[in-house]
Amino acid sequence: MSDNTTPEPVAPVEPTPPPAPVDAAPTTKPSRLPLVALIVGIVAIVCAIIPGLSFVAFIPAFTALGLGIAALASKAPGRGKALAGVVLGPVALLVAIIVSVGFIASGVRSTVDQADPEKVVEAPAAETPKAAEAPPAKEGTRANPAPAGSVIEISDNSGPIWQVQLGTANLDAGDIVAAENQFNEPADEGFQYIIVPVTYTYVGDESGTPWIDVTIEYVSAAGTTHTNAYVVIPNNATAINEMYNGATATGNIVIMAPSADIEKGTFTISALFGTPYFVKVV
Repeated sequence: MSDNTTPEPVAPVEPTPPPAPVDAAPTTKPSRLPLVALIVGIVAIVCAIIPGLSFVAFIPAFTALGLGIAALASKAPGRGKALAGVVLGPVALLVAIIVSVGFIASGVRSTVDQADPEKVVEAPAAETPKAAEAPPAKEGTRANPAPAGSVIEISDNSGPIWQVQLGTANLDAGDIVAAENQFNEPADEGFQYIIVPVTYTYVGDESGTPWIDVTIEYVSAAGTTHTNAYVVIPNNATAINEMYNGATATGNIVIMAPSADIEKGTFTISALFGTPYFVKVV
C-alpha cells in the first residue's frame, strides 16, 4: 500500500553573517595646552615679584591667560591646570604693576647741584645763634626754594641721570605765543603765558628723553600748580629727541599761570614719582 503523504517543506537555513570587524579604539594625543598654561602662569608670577623683570611680566601673564582660555574652550583634559593658568595670568599682571611702581618710587630721588656748591656764608664772629630760633627750611622746598638758575641734578637708583637748569623766564610771553601760530588761544582771563628756556644734560649710563623723564611745573604764590600749556611756541622742548651720556640740549616750555603775584611763584623740577624740587622764578 503506497504512502501518499506529502512531506512538509523544510525552511531553508540562512547563513549567519560573519561578525563585523571591531575597529581599534582611536588614539588621541592628550592636549598639552592646560599644562603649558599652568607653566607659563608660574613663570609670569616669578617674573612679577622680581624687580626689573616685573616690567616684562605682562608678556607671560597675557600668554598664560590666553592659553588657559584656549584649553578650557577645547575641553581638553586637565581643566584644573587650565583654570590655574587663567587665574595666574591676571594675578601676575597685578603683582607686576605693584612691584614695578614700588621699584620706581623707591629708586627715584631728586638732589640739587648748585652752580657754586663750595660757597659758604659765614656768620659774623660776634653774632651768636639764638637758642630758640628754628633751623631754616631745607633748600629746594617751597619754604626755601633754590636760587633761579640753579643746576638741579636728578638721580635714580643707578646714580645721576639728568642735570636741569632753568634760564631767565619771560613772565609775559603772550605776544610771542600769538605771533608763533594764528590758532594759538590767548591766555584765560586773569592768566598769562610764561616761556622758560630749559637746558638738559644727560649724565646717566643709558639714554633718556628730557620732556618725558623730567616734569617742570609752576606753583603760584597762592599755592596752585600749573603745567605745560598746549600752544605752539618756538623751539619747543618737546621736540628734543632721545639723548645719551654727555648730550646737552635746550628747549622752551610754556605755562599759563595766574597773573597775580606771578613773580612770587616758584618752579618745580621732578622726575617720575620723584619729590619736586622748588626753584625761584626770579
